[in-house]
Amino acid sequence: MGKYIENVPLVDIHSAGKAVGRVNDKNIYINFGIPGEIVDINLDRKVRGFYSGNISNIQKPSPMRVQPFCKHFGTCGGCNWQHIDYSEQLLLKKQILENALKKYQIRVSVIDDVVPSEKRVYYRNKVEYAFASEGYKSGSALGFHPQDYRSQVINIEECWLQRQPSRKICEVFLKIAKKHKIPFYHYPDHSGLLRNLIIRTSTTGETLVIVGFCYEDSEMMPVFLEEISKQLPEINSLMYTILTSPEKGYADGDIISYNTSTGYLNERMGAIIYQINPKSFFQPNPDQAYNIYQKILELASFQGHELVYDLYTGAGTIACFLASQAGQIIGIEGSVDAIQDANQNASINRISNVHFICGDVLKTFTPDFVSTHGKPHIIILDPPRSGTLIEIKKTILLSLPDKIIYVSCNPLSLAFDLTMLTQGYHVVKVQPFDMFPHTHHLETLVLLERN
Repeated sequence: MGKYIENVPLVDIHSAGKAVGRVNDKNIYINFGIPGEIVDINLDRKVRGFYSGNISNIQKPSPMRVQPFCKHFGTCGGCNWQHIDYSEQLLLKKQILENALKKYQIRVSVIDDVVPSEKRVYYRNKVEYAFASEGYKSGSALGFHPQDYRSQVINIEECWLQRQPSRKICEVFLKIAKKHKIPFYHYPDHSGLLRNLIIRTSTTGETLVIVGFCYEDSEMMPVFLEEISKQLPEINSLMYTILTSPEKGYADGDIISYNTSTGYLNERMGAIIYQINPKSFFQPNPDQAYNIYQKILELASFQGHELVYDLYTGAGTIACFLASQAGQIIGIEGSVDAIQDANQNASINRISNVHFICGDVLKTFTPDFVSTHGKPHIIILDPPRSGTLIEIKKTILLSLPDKIIYVSCNPLSLAFDLTMLTQGYHVVKVQPFDMFPHTHHLETLVLLERN
């Protein structure tokens, strides 16, 4: 136990979702606090120059503090804002965005209110569970990692992230694995057979499951998978992969179909149908993603002749959604699997005015690329959480699009990227969306127009 400190005022919210306490002019980052509260804390540790602490007593609670609805709150690493009223969550997310823009001195006249998620529970279309032979404060476990402890697993008995048949699948997996005495993953020495379980669902009612095994076992695996297939007919696609090392994730190796000839999910947004490869990224909250894509259409204000570059196009989800109103769209993406999906999505929707290029965006999107393919009217920029590299931003500025529409999943990297993009453009619109209720994460659309 660290140092005990009383009457710590919580004065702000950090970009990682922790409340900021002030003690002797030092910031302390505190789990499960709310700005405006006064709390007693245990000063936990100092990591990389930052102090963290945990609340031991609340002297003055916020009127926005509510009772969490999940029994695993506070231990599980997800949904870390369940203790905050949803209306206050939206205000705090907006504050995180404002803090990021202020940090990098980005001038914005107005930041719109955060668009709430229509679904506040069961909104995710993908979850990844982990197996452990020795769970967190339990025996064998199938569940999630506790916050800050990636080598431990909490046995999850309920989860509000994904609708059924998600929990039923977990329960049947546990029952069958224990029946056949299949060893769960042992983190200390990386032994065991069952390592993880990925469940993907779609709004069309389909379910795809991927089982992560640590090695090929010709005796146990067929017996296990066959019984899963029989007891869970609601799984449309049952697949598996072999995770050859602790550093490998389920998407790093081959994903093999066990009981399906398709091996993908069908998803729909408006009039567009998407086929989703097991490895491909698709927005985790599809209902809110639809609202975001509709807003992109509104901000683009297409006249029907525009040339659009869609950087980090992924499976072509945005490009296909916009295609009916644009002139031509060129999407660039580094993942071979994603580009295959993008081409397939264009084909099944009979979209002929999109062209997808497989290549690293940094190496592909260059001044020579722009000279060859033409000056864009609009650039859609949907980078990873880390943001966009300097050379890519240089090429964006050199290509002189009329508009840049930035789709961000990280306010800090967004604000950093805007420091360079605003050298030739000004911010016209900032519209945040809540993609992940009960967490600190935020999706933001920014419209920039040429000076």
